[in-house]
Amino acid sequence: MVRYMFDSVSPGNIPSNATMVAAYQDGLYANVGTMRARFPHATIVTIAVRHTSRAHVLDVETGDATPAEAVQWLTQTMHDIANGQLTLYCNMSVWPTVRAVIRAAGIREPNYWVARYDNDPTLPAGAVAKQYIGDYHGYDKSVVADYWPGVDPAPTPPPKLDRRKLDEEVR
Repeated sequence: MVRYMFDSVSPGNIPSNATMVAAYQDGLYANVGTMRARFPHATIVTIAVRHTSRAHVLDVETGDATPAEAVQWLTQTMHDIANGQLTLYCNMSVWPTVRAVIRAAGIREPNYWVARYDNDPTLPAGAVAKQYIGDYHGYDKSVVADYWPGVDPAPTPPPKLDRRKLDEEVR
């Protein structure tokens, strides 16, 4: 199933039928409350721009958190949540640098939401989301994996087969 997520500093620009939206937890454009009110039935993905704020995602780009601050966010601010449940947002061009800094710190890599405005909704290997359209009618659009750890509820494992019962039914 292909999923799309929308984000904007102006919630009114996002299509009203959006089922997944990203909202800023902090900073100049903090809009989580407005997004929750406008999209009560949507999945809301929270974004922090400061490494000292709690959210699903940390924005790692010029003017927001640095790669070094991403390490601090993962190990200090969000220390009580496994890195596999957290996400870093960054541009495709800096993604290798961000990954190198995380690896050099010797910590488990988080999930990645990457940006490349190429109008191609193909999710790159190793990413849970890709922002592929930027500032279209005042919003950005991302393609999202079927399951986003830390955002979506954990999938339920299939029930275990009771071999004894199965053997009895076959007889």
